[in-house]
Amino acid sequence: MLCFGYKFLFCLVSFLCFNVLCAESFHTNKCVEKERRALLKFRDAINLNRDGISSWKGEECCKWEGILCDNFTHHVTSLHLILLGFGGKLDSSICELQHLTSLNLFGNQFEGKIPKCIGSLDKLIELNLGFNYFVGVIPPSLGNLSNLQTFDLGLFNYLTANDLEWLSHLSNLRCLDLSYVNLTLAVDWLSSISKIRYLYELNLNICGLHQVNPKSIPLLNTSISLKSLDLSYNELQSSILKSFRNMSQLQKLNLNSNQLSGKLSDNIQQLCTTKNDLRNLDLSNNPFKVMSLPDFSCFPFLETLSLRNTNVVSPFPKSFVHLSSLSILDLGFNQLNGSQPIFEITKLVSLKTLYLSHNNLSGPFPHTIGQLSDLNELRLSSNKLNGTINETHLSNLSELKYFDVTQNSLSFNLSSNWVPPFKLETLHASSCPLGPKFPTWLKHQRGLADLNISNCGISDSFPKWFWNLSSSLRYLNVSHNKLNGPLPKSLPSLNVNYDHFRVWDFSFNNLNGLLPPFPKLDALFLSNNMFTGSLSSLCTSSSHSLRYLDLSCNLLEGKLSDCWKKFQSLEVLNLANNNLSGKLPNSLGALRQIESLHLNNNKFSGEIPSLILCQNLKLIDVGDNNLQGSLPMWLGHHLHQLIVLRLRANKFQGSIPTSMCNLSLLQILDLSQNNITGGIPECFSHIVALSNLKFPRYIFHYWSVQVSDDGEVYEIGSFNDKEILTLKGYSREYETNLGYWTTIDLSCNHLTGEIPEGITKLVALAAFNLSWNNLKGFIPSNIGHMESLQSLDLSRNHLSEGNIPISTQLQTFGPSSYVGNSRLCGPPITNLCPGDVTRSHDKHVTNEEDEDKLITFGFYVSLVIGFFIGFWGVCGTLVIKTSWRHAYFKFFNNINDWIHVTQEVFVNRLKKRFQVED
Repeated sequence: MLCFGYKFLFCLVSFLCFNVLCAESFHTNKCVEKERRALLKFRDAINLNRDGISSWKGEECCKWEGILCDNFTHHVTSLHLILLGFGGKLDSSICELQHLTSLNLFGNQFEGKIPKCIGSLDKLIELNLGFNYFVGVIPPSLGNLSNLQTFDLGLFNYLTANDLEWLSHLSNLRCLDLSYVNLTLAVDWLSSISKIRYLYELNLNICGLHQVNPKSIPLLNTSISLKSLDLSYNELQSSILKSFRNMSQLQKLNLNSNQLSGKLSDNIQQLCTTKNDLRNLDLSNNPFKVMSLPDFSCFPFLETLSLRNTNVVSPFPKSFVHLSSLSILDLGFNQLNGSQPIFEITKLVSLKTLYLSHNNLSGPFPHTIGQLSDLNELRLSSNKLNGTINETHLSNLSELKYFDVTQNSLSFNLSSNWVPPFKLETLHASSCPLGPKFPTWLKHQRGLADLNISNCGISDSFPKWFWNLSSSLRYLNVSHNKLNGPLPKSLPSLNVNYDHFRVWDFSFNNLNGLLPPFPKLDALFLSNNMFTGSLSSLCTSSSHSLRYLDLSCNLLEGKLSDCWKKFQSLEVLNLANNNLSGKLPNSLGALRQIESLHLNNNKFSGEIPSLILCQNLKLIDVGDNNLQGSLPMWLGHHLHQLIVLRLRANKFQGSIPTSMCNLSLLQILDLSQNNITGGIPECFSHIVALSNLKFPRYIFHYWSVQVSDDGEVYEIGSFNDKEILTLKGYSREYETNLGYWTTIDLSCNHLTGEIPEGITKLVALAAFNLSWNNLKGFIPSNIGHMESLQSLDLSRNHLSEGNIPISTQLQTFGPSSYVGNSRLCGPPITNLCPGDVTRSHDKHVTNEEDEDKLITFGFYVSLVIGFFIGFWGVCGTLVIKTSWRHAYFKFFNNINDWIHVTQEVFVNRLKKRFQVED
């Protein structure tokens, strides 16, 4: 008994010790040394943004950020490093983590090829390398990962796959995302994927998929399981729809932006099955034939329908209102007209999002819109709706968040005391009359994030309550009104997510006073107002994240503060048409991201500061100032992206540096009205943009693309750069077509020497002005080869001793292009070249003789040909064509009878008249 007690006690102690050891092991969780070293190699290969793995130190790698280990074996089983911005190559040391079940590196900046050895990690259940910068061919060895259930290589990688046969071995796969992978050569994509029996989510958007032969498509094994299919932005044709007939479990189908064609109704019919559970259908941006909306009754559970840009026209089918589950409807960019479509749509009482923008809808704002009490988003922009919007229309829309009626003929008639039932986040009412008073009902919309009330006829000052709303406004556009008065001395800071693009546009109003410090913005437009004072407030502003700043066309004065180093993100700076003076500060040279610099039409003096570090510059305009000194040598040595250089109307002197010939992208060069001496560089012919007709033209269009909360990509803060060009003696501002012009203007200087022959190689040049200089010699004989030339001015020089070369366009420019060159002769000017009178007379006589001979010979030739055609055209037809011959003679018989009868009647009348007279 005692022995039994000892044995029992021993067993109990042993059991307790074992549990203590296990517990200790559980808590320490010390990782395997080999795997720790592999993780350190992986860490050391990262060369960008390593802050996210700053905890990767010490012996206990299982406690490191993003690492999970098995509680008993201590092997690393999971590596999750998501959206941390890591850069560098993915080191093959990661393949030493042989017990990994999950590897997720989504949303970083890894580059290079995917290591082939990842295919040896056969315990992987999840592999996510999406949203990186991997390149090359996807290793077929990944087909060895037979346990894989989630596989993601999509989004912004630069991967390709020549075939997808290896995918068919991933028999346990549930989710597959290969979006953005180039599958142009993978003709077996559909047959390979069809062998994955349990796949329920497949994303192959933007993969370059072409049409496949329907006869080669097997019955899809995935038809039982597949619930979500995204094949958008490919080149698939309508016959691909036959492959989806048996997908009775399919709930989401996205075929946006393919080549589906024919009748929309026929395409819909191919998708209909006996049992159809489809909830989301997107067929937008396909070239269907123009037709009315087809019957969708075979999709009774449809919740989202997008048919944007599919050539849909009115009327609506009556069966459409039976889609009782429909909550999102997108019919934008179609040809819907009249008022019937909206009237029918408002019967879909479950609608939450309605997109009808860019159609031809007309009539008054629908009074039935209030039936859509759950409506969250209403987009009716760019239609022909008219009349007024009053409180009755909007009183039942308590859930409304997004309201867009831009570009219609609608006006708002809302009481100043009206309290809306909704809390808008977005209001776009551009070009819809809201004024003349500032709309007071907006003061209740404290959650506004996007507000566009530009060109709304508002002639008022900003009410105080408006600035309480501004703290949440990431996009504010009140431009093209008649707003007056000053801005507040202190503006509230923005309480918005800084991942969003923040734009405030006050341009084209009558605002005045001093500029206040502005909150943190990405774009600020204050042009065409009456602001006064200096720009010193910019230095105290928190808007150091500014990318676009436009203060042009105001009454600003004083010197520029030397604080531009703070604006490291600035891309466009426009201070043109003000009264700013003094020297340009050196800190302008610290704007490393600057692309467009407008300082023209001010009173700046001194020299241009060094802009060597501003190597992204595409446009420089410092024209119409008092700047002086030599033309900077660094322009051609460092600013190789320059497209527009405008230095006109200053006091620059010296010669044109040959380094300017290095500006191969230059399209517009204006050095006119300076004191430049010397000759025209022969090397101008090296400017590729002016010497190559096929050279792509740069469009000065700036925008920011951002993604809204629902995943929709849209554009905000879009604008075109603009520039003043002098063509054919007239100055005007060019905007949308600025990038298409190619000009050189060296007029009103002191240039000497001859026009270099190399200039004639600038075949893409559209306007060339050398007037009011001291040039001499001949006009280059090959100048007619400049086939793009639309404007040429060589007037007021000393060009002499020669004819104006003859070409198609040179004689069309008019005498004013050559006036003031006393010895130039020949058309189009009246000065005759020596010997022109005699040659002209002889030529005239000879031409008359030749003309007589030609007329005589031509007369006889024409006579013979005319007789032959006329005779056989009539007689030959009568000989060959029996029916015509009968008709011909019958016609003449009728004519003969008519003449005979007429003659007899006439004679009888004469006889009767004579008898009466007798």
